[in-house]
Amino acid sequence: MPLHRKKPFSAKQKKMQLLAKRVSKRDQAAREDPEWDFRQRPNEESAPGGPQTAHAPSAKPATDGRNKLTSQFDKLSRVEIEDNKKRSMQPLHRLSPEDGLTMSFDDAYSADVDIPVRPEWTYGESKSVVEGREAAYFNSWLERLRASDEEVSLYEKNLEVWRQLWRVVEISDILLLIVDVRHPVLHFPPSLYRYITETTGKPLVVVLNKTDLVAENTVQAWMHYFKQRFPAVVLTRFCCYRDEALVDDTAVASMKMRRQRPRRRTHDSRLVGDLFAACRSVCETDKLGLVGWEELIARYTDKVEEDEDSGDSGDESSDGEPDEPVAQSEPDAADEEAHHGERVSSKYVTLGLVGHPNVGKSTIINSIVRRTVVSTSRTPGHTKHFQTIHVTPTLRLCDCPGLVFPCVVGRPMQVLAGLYNTAQVQEPYTSVQYLAERVPVERVLALHPPADTRDPENYVWSAWAICEAFAIDRGFYTSRGARPDVYRACK
Repeated sequence: MPLHRKKPFSAKQKKMQLLAKRVSKRDQAAREDPEWDFRQRPNEESAPGGPQTAHAPSAKPATDGRNKLTSQFDKLSRVEIEDNKKRSMQPLHRLSPEDGLTMSFDDAYSADVDIPVRPEWTYGESKSVVEGREAAYFNSWLERLRASDEEVSLYEKNLEVWRQLWRVVEISDILLLIVDVRHPVLHFPPSLYRYITETTGKPLVVVLNKTDLVAENTVQAWMHYFKQRFPAVVLTRFCCYRDEALVDDTAVASMKMRRQRPRRRTHDSRLVGDLFAACRSVCETDKLGLVGWEELIARYTDKVEEDEDSGDSGDESSDGEPDEPVAQSEPDAADEEAHHGERVSSKYVTLGLVGHPNVGKSTIINSIVRRTVVSTSRTPGHTKHFQTIHVTPTLRLCDCPGLVFPCVVGRPMQVLAGLYNTAQVQEPYTSVQYLAERVPVERVLALHPPADTRDPENYVWSAWAICEAFAIDRGFYTSRGARPDVYRACK
């Protein structure tokens, strides 16, 4: 039987298709905002010859359900992008380890920059009244940050995303602040710590996650540092892979080696017992008897793991069945409970997981349940709506979407820390420059100066030159001019 040939699609038809799509988008934008002019560039002022500034996103949430929980950040203007691009072509100014590789809480966060806290509300008030009060308060918080003397970097500007955090904190009995152990200072906002411990008065457990990506002495040093700085904080550690350490951050040779993680995802639950033990130590007395903590902790001990591994257990497969049925409640049902039910349910002990994007909150939940119950991704902000997962009939986990909390570190540092989606970075050159000023990137990548350099030993590198050399080394070239694709190499 002859195969059917595809119908030819000419360039003229493709042009008409793109034109129709463009007209459809203009009509949709005109319906949402009648004053919008498609002939005006998004980063230009309406006055001719006026300065080009970035538009701050509105605090009004999007009406489209698909984009309702999409994170909103400030955008760079075209002038700022070009200036940063030219600055990346300048010679690097190397920093000493004391100046470039150290950061304290005072360097990352300012006492004058806080997070929005949900205004007081009662059950007798209507939904419109509560949401109106929240919107007015959030707008005033945004204006206060804009008028602040501190230079605040990227932070979440969508009210709907902040509402997810407020509701998770309200319905949770114990809050787990997930922190990436590679940079705990950046991932531990003091304003969030004060909001949980002082404003709500709820217990907090700090989880140092991804400990398999650093050396053991690094983990111990950070735990000692946090215990000295915050004596009341309960600390625990976690990693989701069975290897003791995939990367040793204290050895340059180990960091240069490319170690691929196993394709088959393993939900390692050996450290879940320590996590539950930390939660038991801070659980309220009246709810301590709701959960059989001893039996739950014993389920994740090494002995039980060995018994399960010797049998036909499916804990290493993302598609296998769990040992016990795990019920996952719908987000709308949990949302309804947060609005009309009890703020903290007396039937459950709820563990709320909060923190920055891409720190591993959803992965910890999958490791606890021993199978994939919440989707994960390398892209920051993958989780859009908070969701609850039952571990036992009386113990449930609440996964909160990651939020970028306001801080005073540079935008390149936030991009390098994985708080911002790399695909949405307008210009990546400043991030490479920030890294190259502190770490010899050209040595780590074994890059060579251009072939026409007279003195390769004393060649002065720039961020642009590093990206260009990396593009040549990887074979990244533009399709038309066959020039090194610096932008692709920089990404």
